[in-house]
Amino acid sequence: MRTFTLLTSLAVGVSAGTVSAPIVKQRFHHESSLHSRDTLSLAALNNITGGGYYAEFQVGTPGQNISFQLDTGSSDTWLNSDETDLCNSRTKQEAIGPFKPGKSRTYELVDSDGFDITYLDTRSISGDYFNDTVTIDGKSIKQQRLGLATKSVRPTGLMGLGFSANVVANGTCPTIVENMVSQGLIDRAAFSLWLNDLSAEQGTILFGGLDTKKFVGKLATLPLLPDPSTLNLTHFTVALEGFEVKTPKGQEIKVDSLKKDTTAILDSGATVCLLPEAQVEPIYKAFNVLSVQDVAIPFVDCAYGKDKGKGVSFDFKFDGKTISVPMSEMVIDAFPDKQEIFDDPQVSSYFDDWDSVCMFGISPVSQYGLTGGVTLLGDTFLRSAYVVYDLANEQLGIAEANHNTDESNIVELKEKDTKFPDVTGVEGTSSSEADDNAARHLSPASMLTLIVAAGIALTLS
Repeated sequence: MRTFTLLTSLAVGVSAGTVSAPIVKQRFHHESSLHSRDTLSLAALNNITGGGYYAEFQVGTPGQNISFQLDTGSSDTWLNSDETDLCNSRTKQEAIGPFKPGKSRTYELVDSDGFDITYLDTRSISGDYFNDTVTIDGKSIKQQRLGLATKSVRPTGLMGLGFSANVVANGTCPTIVENMVSQGLIDRAAFSLWLNDLSAEQGTILFGGLDTKKFVGKLATLPLLPDPSTLNLTHFTVALEGFEVKTPKGQEIKVDSLKKDTTAILDSGATVCLLPEAQVEPIYKAFNVLSVQDVAIPFVDCAYGKDKGKGVSFDFKFDGKTISVPMSEMVIDAFPDKQEIFDDPQVSSYFDDWDSVCMFGISPVSQYGLTGGVTLLGDTFLRSAYVVYDLANEQLGIAEANHNTDESNIVELKEKDTKFPDVTGVEGTSSSEADDNAARHLSPASMLTLIVAAGIALTLS
């Protein structure tokens, strides 16, 4: 049986316009477009076998097309060098699209061996810091500080969307979002994420604005909470007031109430949600979720993603808003072409009477060392929410996602405003609610992704 690993990317260490980035399943070749005047679009890839939601944009002069995983759980943006030894085959490595600094006229080395970032699973990525031009849909961000990985464990780079206080470099370095503001591409340091549902081909990340066609009803405003140890805002952390499991009539799953002062980090680079054991254990028992020692991925019968899980939802309660995630969004078919690995006699008995083996979208926080009442809400939650990340005013806007819509109504976020615009999304419930295999579909289609099957590797940023 192959081994399983979890790579987490929660790092230890407009009058101007808006910038919009679509997210699609095609790998590395989606042509992004400018959706409206002063709107910058970026292609993000919902790649189930790639471990995250990806965007492709250009780095250097002339521009080199590079694919990045979009990550709200970290702040550094980095990419692999063409000298990074990732593959035995040079042809395969070239296909991944590493950055070639020698081919860029605007490349400037800033700190040799100064880039070193460590993730929750203790795996690290290191290399140099450099400045170069980043181009998104023809609009350029000059002198952007980036990490150039010479030692890496990931085939693609990562675009950190968090606060500059969380950058691992010595001294504060402006992030891409901050430089978009200072260089006049957007008016306010904010972006919105609409991931769309699990089966969707495309979602969107919109810098400097929000899209009222992508969410249901009103946005609730949630203040961001500082890191209690440093009192700095380092992650997109908010108060999580409650969590419940809803089931069809006649069934009951009792889940303990969350402890007072429980917080949640909304992290698009994370594939799954991490919750306390008191909430996870009854869920695992009720739905026969299998947790194998030394294996990071919890397993569940794929039938729960279809009729067997119909009517079941997981309700996350915030101040003024509840986001309901249907069971169909928690059951991830991460191994469609690898079911034979579960035929091993040592493990096959665990999966008797299952339709097939899927990954379950909730894991216990203790498995990753999170303490102090902290939970993490990754893509299995975020697909059911529309989230506006307002760095400038240290707040989030959140609503139920309206799935699978081609309509758009972009509202720019102005620098002078400290609140979100008084706008209303679409009426009623999410368009995904009609899905026969879902209890409710309230997902945000921003730009992140879920799952990874490499050996099989699961991405948690």
